[in-house]
Amino acid sequence: MGRTPCCEKNGLKKGPWTPEEDQKLIDYIQKNGYGNWRTLPKNAGLQRCGKSCRLRWTNYLRPDIKRGRFSFEEEETIIQLHIILGNKWSAIAARLPGRTDNEIKNYWNTHIRKTLLRMGIDPVTHNPRLDLLDISSILSSSFYNNSSQMNLSRFLGVQTPC
Repeated sequence: MGRTPCCEKNGLKKGPWTPEEDQKLIDYIQKNGYGNWRTLPKNAGLQRCGKSCRLRWTNYLRPDIKRGRFSFEEEETIIQLHIILGNKWSAIAARLPGRTDNEIKNYWNTHIRKTLLRMGIDPVTHNPRLDLLDISSILSSSFYNNSSQMNLSRFLGVQTPC
């Protein structure tokens, strides 16, 4: 017992989508809706798998997708929601209209996560990384009282330990 294959793998095109394929998919969905993704490629005249068509539409071709750079407010929202939800990208995307879960996940991994690491913050727990501190700063509580830590806490919206 298993799930039936999504498509016959023979003769399917793999790799980058061409503008002509994109246009065929857009035209078909605008005219008929997407309905059943498994039957859509054949009906639209595409040599692609239904899953490939679904992902192409969802992540790149939908007309309501917001393109371009993330705003500061969007970055803050992503960080705040990541604190609460973790890596539940679709739940985070549901609160950022026009952004896809794939785009948010990619932005987190290529930009935000690295920024947090450079700031000395663990991107998983959102706490200061103690492994980056030397022993003298751990023994003195001045680390938690300096202004850069206070600004960082305000940026993240978290309380710093005293």
